[in-house]
Amino acid sequence: MLMAGLSFSVQAQNKTITCADLKTGLFHSYPKNSSDHYISNREGDSQNEVNVKTGDSILWKINWIDDCSYTLKFVSGNVKMNEDVRSFLKKHKMAYEISKVTINYYVFKTYIDKTSGLPIETDTMWITEKTNITSNELIKPVPNPAFLKKEHFSDTSKYAVVYIYRPGKFTNSLSNYLVYCNDNILWVARNKSGYIFKILKEGKIKFSSRLNKDESSIALDVKFGNTYYVKSMVHWGMYKGLSNYKLEMAEAEPKDGKIEFEEVEIQ
Repeated sequence: MLMAGLSFSVQAQNKTITCADLKTGLFHSYPKNSSDHYISNREGDSQNEVNVKTGDSILWKINWIDDCSYTLKFVSGNVKMNEDVRSFLKKHKMAYEISKVTINYYVFKTYIDKTSGLPIETDTMWITEKTNITSNELIKPVPNPAFLKKEHFSDTSKYAVVYIYRPGKFTNSLSNYLVYCNDNILWVARNKSGYIFKILKEGKIKFSSRLNKDESSIALDVKFGNTYYVKSMVHWGMYKGLSNYKLEMAEAEPKDGKIEFEEVEIQ
């Protein structure tokens, strides 16, 4: 999501880089599950992030907590995002903790609001731009079931399809949480909502949900041409070590999953 700087790359070869050197400059990132390249200009209390491929940009307000941790608050941007994501960014700050710094890159963990609890992502920011960028796209959203029919999805297709959803519940229905694919943010799970995705690689893929300090996950052994239904749930009650909830991810039988998915709102 964020980048690592060019502005001091020449002098960086002749000295040890520390967190303090990362507060100003141009930074490069190559997000997981994409072939995109972002450049961020970090200066003062602002960071402007631009997608090199599309030209879309986001302006963040940056606040350094100490030399190796900071927060970003969404200010504005022309990036297309659904209302769930935009609402989430307006309500929360993204917090970052730098764990390793080298002359070429730094490694960071991402949290929501503050650097405690479970990180939502671990990634790398680059000080020097990569010369070869390869696509690592794993999963791609599908707008609706009709789109798959138009593409003639079948057991010979070179991708799989996953229907992932949160069934509707009346109790605490407004409590949203994040769902991940291989530890990358996939979806803000609202009550009675769902997504359809193409899966572009075969093999083991992990889907997980996280809310505060609780986490649940399930691994699918994905094969092209197959359809999967993954149900994400939150159960309310009294649970050991938690306040009043427990998350659960489960693979649904295709027949049951199809019926349940038809009851949710596709995002």
